[in-house]
Amino acid sequence: MIQLLRRLFGGRFTKDQVVAVSRHVVTAVASGVAVAVALGFMGQDDADKAVEMVRQIGEGVAVIVGALGVLLPVISALFAGKSASTTAQIRKVESIPDVTVVGVTAKGDELVEKAKK
Repeated sequence: MIQLLRRLFGGRFTKDQVVAVSRHVVTAVASGVAVAVALGFMGQDDADKAVEMVRQIGEGVAVIVGALGVLLPVISALFAGKSASTTAQIRKVESIPDVTVVGVTAKGDELVEKAKK
Protein backbone atom coordinates (compact mmCIF):
# COMPACT_ATOMS: atom_id res chain seq x y z
CA MET A 1 0.00 0.00 0.00
CA ILE A 2 2.74 2.43 0.95
CA GLN A 3 4.65 1.47 -2.23
CA LEU A 4 1.58 2.28 -4.32
CA LEU A 5 1.21 5.67 -2.64
CA ARG A 6 4.90 6.39 -3.18
CA ARG A 7 4.58 5.62 -6.88
CA LEU A 8 1.43 7.69 -7.23
CA PHE A 9 2.81 10.71 -5.41
CA GLY A 10 6.51 10.25 -6.23
CA GLY A 11 8.20 10.07 -2.87
CA ARG A 12 8.41 8.61 0.58
CA PHE A 13 5.96 9.30 3.35
CA THR A 14 7.38 10.05 6.75
CA LYS A 15 5.51 9.85 10.02
CA ASP A 16 5.63 13.65 10.24
CA GLN A 17 3.96 13.97 6.84
CA VAL A 18 1.18 11.61 7.87
CA VAL A 19 0.65 13.59 11.08
CA ALA A 20 0.54 16.84 9.10
CA VAL A 21 -2.06 15.45 6.70
CA SER A 22 -4.06 14.14 9.65
CA ARG A 23 -4.05 17.59 11.24
CA HIS A 24 -5.47 19.10 8.06
CA VAL A 25 -8.18 16.45 7.84
CA VAL A 26 -9.17 17.03 11.47
CA THR A 27 -9.27 20.78 10.86
CA ALA A 28 -11.45 20.36 7.77
CA VAL A 29 -13.87 18.03 9.57
CA ALA A 30 -13.99 20.29 12.61
CA SER A 31 -14.79 23.26 10.38
CA GLY A 32 -17.56 21.35 8.64
CA VAL A 33 -18.99 20.20 11.96
CA ALA A 34 -18.87 23.77 13.31
CA VAL A 35 -20.86 25.00 10.32
CA ALA A 36 -23.36 22.13 10.73
CA VAL A 37 -23.82 23.05 14.42
CA ALA A 38 -24.15 26.77 13.62
CA LEU A 39 -26.83 26.06 11.03
CA GLY A 40 -28.68 23.69 13.37
CA PHE A 41 -28.06 20.50 11.37
CA MET A 42 -26.16 18.85 14.21
CA GLY A 43 -26.22 19.01 18.01
CA GLN A 44 -23.14 19.86 20.06
CA ASP A 45 -22.86 16.32 21.49
CA ASP A 46 -22.90 14.79 18.00
CA ALA A 47 -20.36 17.36 16.83
CA ASP A 48 -18.00 16.52 19.69
CA LYS A 49 -18.31 12.80 18.91
CA ALA A 50 -17.61 13.36 15.20
CA VAL A 51 -14.51 15.45 15.85
CA GLU A 52 -13.22 12.91 18.41
CA MET A 53 -13.74 10.02 15.95
CA VAL A 54 -11.78 11.79 13.22
CA ARG A 55 -8.98 12.62 15.69
CA GLN A 56 -8.77 8.96 16.75
CA ILE A 57 -8.68 7.84 13.12
CA GLY A 58 -5.79 10.24 12.48
CA GLU A 59 -3.89 8.86 15.45
CA GLY A 60 -4.58 5.31 14.28
CA VAL A 61 -3.22 6.07 10.81
CA ALA A 62 -0.05 7.52 12.34
CA VAL A 63 0.42 4.33 14.41
CA ILE A 64 -0.12 2.13 11.34
CA VAL A 65 2.42 4.11 9.30
CA GLY A 66 4.91 3.78 12.15
CA ALA A 67 4.35 0.02 12.30
CA LEU A 68 4.76 -0.29 8.54
CA GLY A 69 8.04 1.59 8.83
CA VAL A 70 9.26 -1.14 11.17
CA LEU A 71 7.88 -4.05 9.11
CA LEU A 72 8.98 -2.92 5.63
CA PRO A 73 12.70 -3.62 6.19
CA VAL A 74 11.84 -7.12 7.44
CA ILE A 75 9.61 -7.81 4.44
CA SER A 76 12.24 -6.39 2.08
CA ALA A 77 14.86 -8.67 3.64
CA LEU A 78 12.64 -11.71 3.05
CA PHE A 79 12.15 -10.79 -0.61
CA ALA A 80 15.88 -10.17 -1.01
CA GLY A 81 16.65 -13.58 0.46
CA LYS A 82 14.24 -15.26 -1.94
CA SER A 83 15.60 -13.44 -4.99
CA ALA A 84 19.17 -14.36 -4.00
CA SER A 85 18.43 -18.08 -4.00
CA THR A 86 20.24 -20.29 -6.50
CA THR A 87 16.98 -21.20 -8.21
CA ALA A 88 15.98 -17.56 -8.66
CA GLN A 89 19.40 -16.66 -10.05
CA ILE A 90 19.32 -19.54 -12.54
CA ARG A 91 15.85 -18.44 -13.69
CA LYS A 92 17.07 -14.86 -14.15
CA VAL A 93 20.01 -15.97 -16.27
CA GLU A 94 17.81 -18.36 -18.27
CA SER A 95 15.47 -15.47 -19.07
CA ILE A 96 18.23 -13.70 -21.03
CA PRO A 97 17.80 -14.35 -24.76
CA ASP A 98 20.43 -16.62 -26.34
CA VAL A 99 21.79 -17.75 -22.94
CA THR A 100 21.68 -21.31 -21.69
CA VAL A 101 22.65 -22.32 -18.17
CA VAL A 102 24.61 -25.57 -18.04
CA GLY A 103 25.64 -27.27 -14.83
CA VAL A 104 29.25 -28.45 -14.77
CA THR A 105 28.72 -30.94 -11.96
CA ALA A 106 25.99 -33.44 -11.14
CA LYS A 107 24.74 -31.11 -8.38
CA GLY A 108 24.80 -28.19 -10.83
CA ASP A 109 22.75 -30.17 -13.36
CA GLU A 110 20.28 -31.00 -10.61
CA LEU A 111 19.91 -27.33 -9.63
CA VAL A 112 19.41 -26.25 -13.25
CA GLU A 113 16.71 -28.89 -13.78
CA LYS A 114 15.01 -27.89 -10.53
CA ALA A 115 14.99 -24.23 -11.61
CA LYS A 116 13.37 -25.08 -14.95
CA LYS A 117 10.33 -26.65 -13.23
